[in-house]
Amino acid sequence: MPLSTQSQGEDEQYILVTSLDNARNLSNLLKAISFKDHAVFTTTPNGLKVTVEDCKCVQANAFIQADIFQEFTIKEDLITFQVNLTMSLLKPSTKALTLSCKVSVRTDSRGFLSLQYLVRNDDGQICFVEYFCCPDEEVEEDS
Repeated sequence: MPLSTQSQGEDEQYILVTSLDNARNLSNLLKAISFKDHAVFTTTPNGLKVTVEDCKCVQANAFIQADIFQEFTIKEDLITFQVNLTMSLLKPSTKALTLSCKVSVRTDSRGFLSLQYLVRNDDGQICFVEYFCCPDEEVEEDS
């Protein structure tokens, strides 16, 4: 079942939709390889690969098989996008990730990333925390 409270029609804009019940494992994996600012996410029907590289001499990879996810919908054969793991806009989302019971990760063809977390509070009530990250703008230089 999708984590999102949005209608199914709104999910059609995404080229990748995933949800995961054990968000702590995902959080620990990302922390383990986050020694550099930028990570490259490569998604295939087999799963999600996260690569972090430093000066082409050190590389760390984390591969999460598609079977680990409760939902893993990919609309293209190969999707690649970059995320700045330590940028000030994405870093606060790691706190919500460690508190969450479920996580949903979606991206569209423009590179917009949506992270949605299901968090149970002390009373057992279900709350949602959602982060949206837009891709870095590429500026073309005039010659």
